[in-house]
Amino acid sequence: MFKHIIYIEKDVEKYTSTQNIIQKLQPPHIEIIDHYKEVLNQPNSNWLFNKAYQKIILAKRKDEFYYNGSALTHSIGFKHFYYNTLALNCLYHCEYCYLQGMYNTPHIVLFLNNNDFLSATKQLIKKINDKIYLALSYDTDLPALEKYYPYCQEWIDFANKQKLLNIEIRTKSNQLSFLNHCRPSDNVLLSFTLSPDIIQQLYEPFTPSLTQRLNAIKTALNNNFNVMLCFDPLIHIQNFQDIYSDFFEKIFKEINPSSIKATSVGTFRMNNEFLKRIRKNGNTSDLYFYQYEVKNKIVTYPESLKNDLIIFVKKELSKYNIQNIFVYE
Repeated sequence: MFKHIIYIEKDVEKYTSTQNIIQKLQPPHIEIIDHYKEVLNQPNSNWLFNKAYQKIILAKRKDEFYYNGSALTHSIGFKHFYYNTLALNCLYHCEYCYLQGMYNTPHIVLFLNNNDFLSATKQLIKKINDKIYLALSYDTDLPALEKYYPYCQEWIDFANKQKLLNIEIRTKSNQLSFLNHCRPSDNVLLSFTLSPDIIQQLYEPFTPSLTQRLNAIKTALNNNFNVMLCFDPLIHIQNFQDIYSDFFEKIFKEINPSSIKATSVGTFRMNNEFLKRIRKNGNTSDLYFYQYEVKNKIVTYPESLKNDLIIFVKKELSKYNIQNIFVYE
């Protein structure tokens, strides 16, 4: 991955973190650019073709260091909900992911001025003066990128000093060695997205297996971190009930339900314009040709089916005495 060329904004060319990444990757070619969007937003690009030749772009974020929380995810009970974008695009290639329709290319952007994100968040905390829930980079998988830049470690250290700040790091990765260098805290939540084996094999290319993710959860729990399990998105497939019932049984044979802080449940959903772009890009996954409903510009399952899926999953989770279940309606 990233072995052929690295794109570097001239503003971060001299950064120590830039030099560290170059040393790790040792690319045969480096191209200096003015702005990351020159590469990320190349017009008339074939997204799927470029995924096979995914590049890395090192950049500096100039503004917008946080956003109001997305209506497509859950604030898990917090009044003040925000998210940020420390990186754009993902190493993985989950078929149900909106990123395929969000950017012209799949190239990964790493913003290396993390201190500016931290400073902006500190100012937000001062302004709100109340508990804040901040999701770190839903537009990527940060732990999977930790070997290039220590985002998770720096943010966990920061959260330990900011008691009004609650951060969530959501991942499918099993690369959690950074936890050995971090102190756990009640205001740090590690969220693991889990899927049945058949869903992972069909729709989540390049991701760790369910067994690998369960081992990662054990690592997090053994390091005394708070853990949330995310069953999101639920994918309606043949024999859904049998598949998901076996799935939960496998999870809770390995993980003590009482050790889990919370769970999050939601069905497949996506911005309608993103779905149109994905179809136009030529992705022929069966996920994109279901008879979805469009409501408030969001594509999702018909209401009756969506309710059936969620009711079934909540009933299954109740068998294991799971208490905190946050549902995206």
